[in-house]
Amino acid sequence: MSRQLFTAEDIRRIARERSDTLLLGADDIVTHEAMDVAYSLGVKVIRETESDSKSRGEEPSFVTNLPPLKVVHGASVNMEPFLEGSATPGTNVRLKDVVIKEDRGPMGAGYMALDKGEMKWTLTYDEVDIVLEGELVITRGVEQVRGSPGDVIYIPKGSSITFGTPSRTRFVYVVYPVNWNEK
Repeated sequence: MSRQLFTAEDIRRIARERSDTLLLGADDIVTHEAMDVAYSLGVKVIRETESDSKSRGEEPSFVTNLPPLKVVHGASVNMEPFLEGSATPGTNVRLKDVVIKEDRGPMGAGYMALDKGEMKWTLTYDEVDIVLEGELVITRGVEQVRGSPGDVIYIPKGSSITFGTPSRTRFVYVVYPVNWNEK
């Protein structure tokens, strides 16, 4: 059988025909946009199994119904003011989500920066913070942890905390679930 190319329009046609599955041959090609459209329309994309291709003497292929890979270059991220007025006076809090619900993964991620001071917050999600610059201080009741560049801090769902820094800090946060900011 010859190789076929499937585009977003092909997926839309399959959905209009009320088919919920596209079975791909071992050599078929699906564009990234087609995979995104399939995901959003509920069309399952299945590549034939390794045993199917082996029985015809072909190299095995992998299921490609995964979100595309994504890279975010930290130097190009422009953080925006976050919850102005909720931090202690003089504290500048900036944030930018970079792995979001539209990326089709269960987890989210972003960058956050604080200048001298602190901000209170209650987590309705699980979070891991990876300190990039400065010192990040997380306080929960009588508990307090301090993270320096390269350190990882885990904050469980339901925690009422204070994000703080004695000078300034910049860190990456990873959250689960991805829609952390939807209540």
